[in-house]
Amino acid sequence: MKRLSNGNSPPFGDGSDETVIDRPDPADVRLPKILIMDSSPLSILGTIDALDWLYAPGCEVWMTDLVLEEVTRDPGEDRDRRNEIRSTIADWIEANRWRIKRIVTREGRKYAREMELWRLAGNPPDLKPNWGDRGERSVLDVLKSTSDALGVGESFLVVVDDREARDAVRVVRADVDMMGTRTFIRMVHVDYGVEEAADAWTAVRLAKGLETDDGVTPDPVYIRRRSIFEP
Repeated sequence: MKRLSNGNSPPFGDGSDETVIDRPDPADVRLPKILIMDSSPLSILGTIDALDWLYAPGCEVWMTDLVLEEVTRDPGEDRDRRNEIRSTIADWIEANRWRIKRIVTREGRKYAREMELWRLAGNPPDLKPNWGDRGERSVLDVLKSTSDALGVGESFLVVVDDREARDAVRVVRADVDMMGTRTFIRMVHVDYGVEEAADAWTAVRLAKGLETDDGVTPDPVYIRRRSIFEP
């Protein structure tokens, strides 16, 4: 099966129809799971109302407890609430809760305990648990937990944009492949025929402006010797 010739995704919208990553071969007994371990893919896809594209490859979608918490929690009165996008993501998660596998992490359990103690104390503003860096600290925990949860013949396609998280994924000895959201959008267009995705990155850039990270190279990254989408 084909990969990108140099392991890098061509510029989005360059007219290339080269396959990004192929569908699982019927002879390939491994079953890929899409793993979301930081909130950026949800935020980007939610911006263009394209969260359903996560199911375009026909894989199960797994998310960590911290990601689900981050995209649905109240950010606080002094934060940019981005209410419309948050509402879109929260509504989508609620509508698809039966299709999303929630991965419990140690950092997620710790945060839940801290929040419960804070509520029992009467919600004092100066003692509210700090959210900062929790997602980053949970990356290795997530990968260990999810790897243990995989069955025989199962493997992960991690969609992640955070650069520190990507570095952590690279060192894991597990059945894992990785790509950023921009490459994922290209994949669902080129490989899975989602025509609306053809100009989606342009729409993302217009909607999010300078906040949008165009991604890193190489991408996709094949951490295993063979891709989960290769026989």
